[in-house]
Amino acid sequence: MRHAFQALPGLAGRARPVVDLVVEGLELAPQACLLDTGATEVRMGAHVAELAGIELDESLLTQEAVIGGLQTTRVAAAVRLELRQGEERHAWSSTVYFCDPWHWAFGLLGLAGMDPFRVTIDSCEEWSELRLRRG
Repeated sequence: MRHAFQALPGLAGRARPVVDLVVEGLELAPQACLLDTGATEVRMGAHVAELAGIELDESLLTQEAVIGGLQTTRVAAAVRLELRQGEERHAWSSTVYFCDPWHWAFGLLGLAGMDPFRVTIDSCEEWSELRLRRG
């Protein structure tokens, strides 16, 4: 699936490699996620978990983290993510770290969330492609 770069929600500046992900079937509010090859994890605001009806067990996997220079608390949950483009769809499970506070209007799709794909980013032409790996 090829995606044109787009502006990050809430930020001005150059368009970036962003994909919209459906989290746990929350079709009415796909989450814009920056393809972040420098991050190992998938990260989103805790409000996304609440909107999608994901129960976070803070007693299990809660950790402090610094993201973008800002302190936050993250809680891990295994969730179903879905990437769509027209009739083409791919769903997979990934651990997502839901963070509070979360200071951005977009999530981060780190390397763990890209595992099912071969990812190509063309900065000059401003597109990214996530192609499902076979075998």
